[in-house]
This record gives sequence, structure tokens and C-alpha cells, in this order.
Amino acid sequence: MRTLKIIVLFLLFSNSLVKAQSILSRNISLNIDQQKLDSVLATIEEKGGFRFSYNSNILPVDSLVSIHENNLNIAETLDKLLKHRFEYRQSGNFVIIRYAPLELVLLVNESVGNPELYTITGQVIDKQTNKPIQDASIYEKNLLVSEISDGNGYFSMRLKDITQPISLTVSKENYKSTITHFLAEVNITPKKESTSEQFITGNLDDVEKTWLGNALVTAQQKIQSINIGGFISKAPFQFSLIPRLNSHGSLSGQVVNKFSLNVVGAYSAGVDGAEIGFGFNIDKSDVQYFQFAGGFNLVGGNVRGAQIGGFFNYVIGDVRAVQIALAYNRAGKGFEGLQVGGIYNNVNQDVKGLQLSLGLNTIGGTLKGFQTGALNLVNKDTKGVQIGIGGNIVRGRTSGIQIGGIANIDKESSGVNLAVLTNFTGLTASGLQIGAINYAKNLKGVQLGVFNISNQNDGYSIGLINVALKGYHKFSFGTNESTTYNMAYKGGSKRLYNMLMFGMNTKSSEKMYTGGLGFGKEISFFRKISLNPEISTQWVYQGDWNYINLLGKFELPVNIRLNKWLAIQGGPSVNVYHTKQNTKIGDFGLLQEKHRDFTFKDPRYTGWIGWNVGLVVL
Repeated sequence: MRTLKIIVLFLLFSNSLVKAQSILSRNISLNIDQQKLDSVLATIEEKGGFRFSYNSNILPVDSLVSIHENNLNIAETLDKLLKHRFEYRQSGNFVIIRYAPLELVLLVNESVGNPELYTITGQVIDKQTNKPIQDASIYEKNLLVSEISDGNGYFSMRLKDITQPISLTVSKENYKSTITHFLAEVNITPKKESTSEQFITGNLDDVEKTWLGNALVTAQQKIQSINIGGFISKAPFQFSLIPRLNSHGSLSGQVVNKFSLNVVGAYSAGVDGAEIGFGFNIDKSDVQYFQFAGGFNLVGGNVRGAQIGGFFNYVIGDVRAVQIALAYNRAGKGFEGLQVGGIYNNVNQDVKGLQLSLGLNTIGGTLKGFQTGALNLVNKDTKGVQIGIGGNIVRGRTSGIQIGGIANIDKESSGVNLAVLTNFTGLTASGLQIGAINYAKNLKGVQLGVFNISNQNDGYSIGLINVALKGYHKFSFGTNESTTYNMAYKGGSKRLYNMLMFGMNTKSSEKMYTGGLGFGKEISFFRKISLNPEISTQWVYQGDWNYINLLGKFELPVNIRLNKWLAIQGGPSVNVYHTKQNTKIGDFGLLQEKHRDFTFKDPRYTGWIGWNVGLVVL
């Protein structure tokens, strides 16, 4: 009966090994002369129908290799190409190439026990030098039990509740891993899905390099990460008091849990369900579905689902989740979802969603969504809504809506920029700027403010003062039927320019002063002749500020250019005047008594046809 069990176990191991080596045992033929190693590996991928995973900084991918082999399996082919200095592991459709120029040996001193308790003691030594190897990882991946060899290479392992054949793996950095099988007399049961092995790619030591990770992850857990790397297992449950004291021991950093309950905190490979830490959670790889920490969450991979940190959430990878922290959220790559931070949110790449904080929001890439905070900073473009109590700064293009309490600053804008104080666009503004002060180097949209400035104006500036440094700015001096002396500044563009106007009469009994704003447009007919329709409103002062006297004008002057700097203008005007002042004051006159070509039902209004002539300084 015992012999039968051993045969059954042997067949199970053989079947398992055949499956594990299914890719590496495939035969291929290569006939290659002096080609780069990365090109040869790509050819092997194509012929074998799989993908390689390796560190290009360790593998000599630019070296030239030659190989001429027929029907050689992939493992043997790689040995010939890489001079037996690497080892190969299969995970799904990937073959992982790991630098391992050295070999180790497991010497078993004792292997005794039963399914309830099985004990293995031994020593790990260097195959070539026979010297003991310290800090080697010895683990049983199905039972999630591990040990680390001491200074003399010795270890002792106790295995309980054995329902599967024991496969003891020994791993050490720069050494080829070895697997030793122990044929304990056990009742074989189907293998649990929850403890299946998988491979995680990427920089799995990123978490341990952070200040908090380095301080809270134990030395033994770091050794396991170095030796075992991206090969991890799955488990249905983990309970942890502190990172050192947990149900998986020093192997916790190699285990992805369905559910993890951590009293103070824990260090795991990842979460595929839910994790609750009353203090903190640290995960070297991905977290999905739900994670809560009373203090903080530190994740080396990606987060999917919901992440809540009492103080902060720090994710090195992508986040597609609802991420909430009272103080600080950070996504090392992109973010998609809802991010709420009490003080600060930081995303190194793009954001698609909502980002809310009472303080600062920063995005290293593009915003496609909604962002609100005291100050918002976006390194590239925005295609959504930004609301900054203080302001918004975008180093790229804004094509959505910017609302800034003090200022909006961007490189280019094709959306709406609304600020209490100022909008500043470093290059082209082809949208709408609304603020007390607006600036755009090249205006192709609309500026609406008190003071509008542009370098080149091909759009519309509407405000008290419009200045286009390389655009439309002229001074006119002239006279008309109402005021003897008139001056106006015209700035903006030919499409629409703004006028700041002043006029006065100094003649006794007719004295008055006028000032107001207007808009005009230049329509060119010939090279030196243009028609300038203009509309304006002016305040008329006739000795008392308590009276509201408003003069509306529509003028149609013709401009004839005399030279590069000077033009003459003249044309008719239609005037409508509103006043409640019917009494003269001192030597001031009343404008409604001077002109009355047509009347209105309301006696406060009067109108007339007028004229203007003058000079324009270009």
C-alpha cells in the first residue's frame, strides 16, 4: 500500500512538472548568425508562442549571439545563449528570466513526521564552494510556511495539516532556485485554489524603498522579497498584529489575501478582496475592491475599488478607485475615479474624474474631469473644470472651464477662464477670458475685463482699457457738434476695438465735460480708406455730479490714411441724450438746449444728427 502511495505521488509530481515546464520543454529550431540578443529572444517568443519577462539592465540584450540548433527545447536554447548564468520560470504565458550564475544545494538532515506534524531540518550550501549560505529562503508554497537559513546555512521547518505532497523551494539572490520533494505518507486531497502560485512583474521593492516601508517592513520580509522576487501565492485570509506577527510569518510579503484584518498594521503582497487595518496597511503589489486604514495605506502596485486612509493614501502605481484621506492622497501614475484629500492630492500622470481638496491639487499629466481646491496645478492639459479658491495653473492647454479666485494661468486656452483678478495665457487664447486683468500673448478669442492686454490681437477685447502691443492701438483728436475738443484711445483689433473717450467745451455758458467708453470696427475698402462704425456712451458733466446725463452715439467716420502714422477722419453721427438736469449751473450749458432734431415721448430724452472731424495718429 505504501509503495502504491509513493507511485501515485510520483505520478502527481511528474504531471505537475510537465505542466509547469510546458513552455520551456517546447522544441524550436534556430539558425542565427551575429544578431542582437533581444532580437533573438523576440524570435523565440514568436516561435514558442509566449512572452519573456526580464530586467534589461541585467540581461545583455545588445550583445551579438549566434546559434544553430534543430529541435532543441527552449530551456536548453536559453542555456546556450545565456551561458548557464540565468534561470527560467514559467507563469502563465510568460517565461521569466532571472539572473542566477550560482547554484545551491539543500542538504536534508532530518525529514520525519506525519500529516498532522512534519519536521524538516537541513542546511543550504554553495554547490561549488560547499560553504554555507546565509539568508536563503526556504518555503513551502502550498502551506505558506517559510524559514530563512542562519549564519551557518541551517534551518528547521515544522509543517502542519499536510494534505498535499511537500515541495520545498530554496531561493537566494543570484542563485538558481531548487525544489526538493518529500513523499510524506498523506491522504491527498484536491489542491485549494486559494493558494495558487503566480508571478508579479515590476519593481516589487518600491514600497520597501520608501521611508515608511523601510522602517516598518522587517528584515526577514525584505530578505524574502529579494530571494523569491515576484513569485507569490494567494491565500483566503490573513490576520496580523504587526508586520512581524502575522498568520503568514516572514512570507507575508509574498502572499495576496482575499481578506486581511490587521490590528496595528501588516505587510502583504496585495489584496484581492478587502483589507482593514486599524493602524496601517502596506502592500507591495496590487490592491483591488476595498482597503481601509485608520492611519495610512501604502501600496506599491495599482489600486482598484475603494481606498480610505485616516491620514493618507500613498500609491506608487495607478489608481482607479474612490480614494479618500483626511490629509493626503498620492497616485504615482494615473488616476481615474474620485479623489478626496483634506489638504493635498497629487497624481503624477493623467486624471480622469474628480479631484477635491481644501488645499492643493497637483497633476503631472492631463486633467479630464473636475478639480477643485485652494490651488490647482496641472503639468499638461485640462479638458474639464477647474475651480481654485486661490487660482489654477496649467502648463499646457485648457479647453474646459477655469474658475480662479485670484488667477488662472495657462500656456494655451480654448475654453473659459474666469478669475476675480487676472487671467494669464502665455501663448494663444482662443476661448473666453473674464477677469479684472486679462493677458494673452496671441488673442484669438474674447477678453472681457477692466484691463485687457495682448501681444497680438486677432480676437475681441472688451473692457475699459485694451492694449494690443502688436495689434490695433490708435489715438484720435477732433471736434464735433457738441464738444470742441475730443480725444479717444482705440485699442484691440480691427474686428473689435475698445474706445476710451474724453471731450470738453470751454466756452462760457456752454461749458461741459464728457467721458465714456465705446466700441468700433474697422472695415477696409481700399488700401488707405476704411469705414469705422463706432458706438459709445459718455457721461456729460454740466456742473453737478448728482445729475445722471448720458449721451449715446453712433458714428460712421471715414478714415483716409495720409502716411504711415497719420490719417484724417470725418463722418455723420446719430445722438440720443438722456438727462434730468433742466437747470443751468454757473457757466455750464445744457446739451439738450443746444441740439434738438427729434424728440421722444419721454421729455428726458432728446436726439439729433451730428458730425465729427479730426486726425488719427496710427
